[in-house]
Amino acid sequence: MIHCVEEGMGWRINQKSLFPSQALTLIKKLKRVWATLINCVMGRFPFFLLCFTLIPSAYSGEGEEVLVIFNSRSEESRSVAEHYLRKRAVPSAQMKGFNLPLVGALSREDYIRGLQEPLMSWMTSQGLATWTQETVRASKGIPAGKKHTLTKSRIRYLLLCYGVPWYIQNDPGFREDTNGVPDFIRRNDASVDDDLALLPRLGHSKFVGIAQNPFAGTTNASMIQAQNGAFVVTRLDGPTPQIAMGLVDKAMEAESKGLWGHAYIDLRNITNGAYASGDDMLTNVASASKRLGFETFVDNQPETFRLGYPMSQIGIYAGWYESGVTGPFVRPTMEFMPGAFGYHLHSFSAANIRSADENWVGPLLARGVTCTLGCVAEPFLALTPHPGIFLERWGYLGMTFGEASMACRPALSWQTVAIGDPLYRPFRLNPMQYGEMLAMANSPLSAYALVRKVNFDKRLGRAVEPLCAILEENPMATNNAVLAEKIARMYWSQARVAKSEEWYAIALAARGGTPRQRIRLLLDSVETHRVLGHLKSALDALEEVIQAEPDRVDALALRNRQLNFAVEMADPLRAEKVRLEIQKLTPTNAPPK
Repeated sequence: MIHCVEEGMGWRINQKSLFPSQALTLIKKLKRVWATLINCVMGRFPFFLLCFTLIPSAYSGEGEEVLVIFNSRSEESRSVAEHYLRKRAVPSAQMKGFNLPLVGALSREDYIRGLQEPLMSWMTSQGLATWTQETVRASKGIPAGKKHTLTKSRIRYLLLCYGVPWYIQNDPGFREDTNGVPDFIRRNDASVDDDLALLPRLGHSKFVGIAQNPFAGTTNASMIQAQNGAFVVTRLDGPTPQIAMGLVDKAMEAESKGLWGHAYIDLRNITNGAYASGDDMLTNVASASKRLGFETFVDNQPETFRLGYPMSQIGIYAGWYESGVTGPFVRPTMEFMPGAFGYHLHSFSAANIRSADENWVGPLLARGVTCTLGCVAEPFLALTPHPGIFLERWGYLGMTFGEASMACRPALSWQTVAIGDPLYRPFRLNPMQYGEMLAMANSPLSAYALVRKVNFDKRLGRAVEPLCAILEENPMATNNAVLAEKIARMYWSQARVAKSEEWYAIALAARGGTPRQRIRLLLDSVETHRVLGHLKSALDALEEVIQAEPDRVDALALRNRQLNFAVEMADPLRAEKVRLEIQKLTPTNAPPK
């Protein structure tokens, strides 16, 4: 039963796409404090915000802190940049175009000559940032060079716009003496975004490539300053410039009304071995979303969400591990709420940001997410973004999307891209404050605030039945599908099946439901009908699901369930009718059940 699957379902892995189990041991040879770093990022931090008292970010996220970068060869890139300037009141002097290739990848040389050096020079000439410069002598086979240290900056955020390349190709010519570090670590390919983040300390490392993130795991947003070692870099991007522009529009809508909807977490149920930490990352997302009060559906089976899985009103999605969109995501539309965060952990999830069908980042953006994270090339599992840490910093601590995206990644000059408005803060207020505003405006979204309030109360130990009674007294209960479904789910959890069946019927008749929510309501109501012996109602509910979405559900499995009900009802006419449908769906070489 779907509404019982707060812990349940899953995915499949391509063993060649992740990393050697000894990766962390080898990374230590970089002579950096990787062990400390990973322990910091992977560790569980105490949070004292169960009552959801918001600790605001130390920064207001005003546009004066943003520098917007576009590709001067592309009018579409400029349009996205200008749209952001208008929306976030960024000073016009803080938008700059660079002559870059109109493709996703560029060479290390093109990156340095076309973006890195001219950006530093322009920021200096405009008084936006100040660097000191020091000559580094040659030693141990490493040539002499320049070490730059940023000492003053008016800019915290670098925002890359649609049209700016996202991947710097590996170039063996830039390898220095790395004292026996293996090739798979010595490679110097990286996301453009991750490399730009290190401009404040350019040349401080003798190694061109992977570097420690000075802000990994931080809980203090005031420390995320360019003078402390890195810029916050995100991008407005996606399969089309319209999608890229829409990211700031949806972000601002969610800031004004709150981020609502449900959370869907797709695990694999791996408890040991090299890949167990991946499941741990996603488990932490589920824990965080529950503590934020979201109605959370967790699937811990080996497969990904199946095609017909009724993901409705999605506020948060996190899953792994397929190379490209599967299950519900193969459809061109999804029910993502304005402001939704979506993330799928895969080694090449952002290999082609501009595709609506390849990998994960582009398709998620095309289907409606407002912000996401991804990797442009093989990152190694421990060095991927940690989405649980992201959600904790973003949701509990009220960080901006840019700040939280920095806090959740262990490394820079590596493979990560963060796509979304860097100033996006949907948890600026707590859900009860947003709920009061929405209730005063008579918005149906206020039902989500009531659901989250009940979930907070349940976590604090309040009994379920009194909470049901409170919700039932609310005037919206009988005419809001979200609220009625919550009441039905709560009664089911207490084995009050007759009351659950009653409230599922109310939810199906109520206003405000969505097509995918209706499918879930019907499938869940089948279970209440079955337990109570209302087999005709169960059979009819399955029929409605099949008729509504014949190409999105496992019609054969549903028909077989119908046959069981018809036989149990001793209804030979209905049973024969269902058998004929089963024959149509059954391959000729496999006899019907």
